[in-house]
Amino acid sequence: MSDRARSGYVRPGISRIEVLVGGIVLAVAGVLVLPTLGSGRVAERRAACLVNLGEIGKALAAYLNDSGQVWPYVSKLRSVQLHQPPWPTLPEVLEKYVAGRKDVFACPADRRELADDSPLRKEHGKRTTWWQTEGTSYEWMMGEGYGGRKVGEETLVKAKGFGMGRADMPLVAEFGAFHEGDGGGSFNTLNADLKPRTAKDNVRR
Repeated sequence: MSDRARSGYVRPGISRIEVLVGGIVLAVAGVLVLPTLGSGRVAERRAACLVNLGEIGKALAAYLNDSGQVWPYVSKLRSVQLHQPPWPTLPEVLEKYVAGRKDVFACPADRRELADDSPLRKEHGKRTTWWQTEGTSYEWMMGEGYGGRKVGEETLVKAKGFGMGRADMPLVAEFGAFHEGDGGGSFNTLNADLKPRTAKDNVRR
């Protein structure tokens, strides 16, 4: 017989109430911690996308230097060509200026859901990314407004932009508002001054 048994000491078992209380405490802790972790991931992904857009901006600056400050003709989608001959996509235009780093065009929060009748479904399935299907998570927003035009002679410049000149002329943006979860959602852009930014969804609409 053990010393505890001889002394009459018996450790009580854990009651159901204690188990229930412990479970509630863990659940509450999870509710409090998970949003923080989620917002942290959102911030990390947004930061990574901003870095990408900054690299794209540097590549565009190098391209403009070589082209006499004339904007390239850029197709928005690889899968949908609206011009003949077809315009190249942004990764194709900037390939040599990003030293072949295709990952510069991939946002880590990129998500795309293809429609049932999309011809891309056979190759990629329903849930995929813009980067996998189009080669880029970022769209060239106003091809006709920039393509073949000299810097300072873009359509928006002639229309006086949105009030702040090149700094508020959208040039490249994410295909979707990938960074939901920060109190309204947000998206990243590279404007015509070639500087990356984060803006709220309601600014986009």
